[in-house]
Amino acid sequence: MFIVFADDQTVTVLRDIDSVRRECETVDVEDGIYTFFDELGRHLLPTWTAPVQRKSGFLGSVSGGSFELKLDPEDSGSSFHASIADVVLLESNPLFETISDLISYVESNQADQVR
Repeated sequence: MFIVFADDQTVTVLRDIDSVRRECETVDVEDGIYTFFDELGRHLLPTWTAPVQRKSGFLGSVSGGSFELKLDPEDSGSSFHASIADVVLLESNPLFETISDLISYVESNQADQVR
């Protein structure tokens, strides 16, 4: 599961990396529009397996690009809570009805990991 924060103060929960790639345009990922976390609230960074192609000109265009999400080695563990504090909308999903439900789920996973 991936938790995706957008810079418009929304959060989306997606089941797998294919869903993330479908929902998050590569150019927006490259531009830092999204912040990613796993089900334990660990920060994930996009690593590029194919670059985004930008073509200049009158109309310009953007295409291509592919990414994986890897654990941030510098994650202090507090960025999930900082990110969720700014959320105004949880996008409709089959797993969580409210932001509080999502927070409880992540905190429960974190507690299970410590045990």
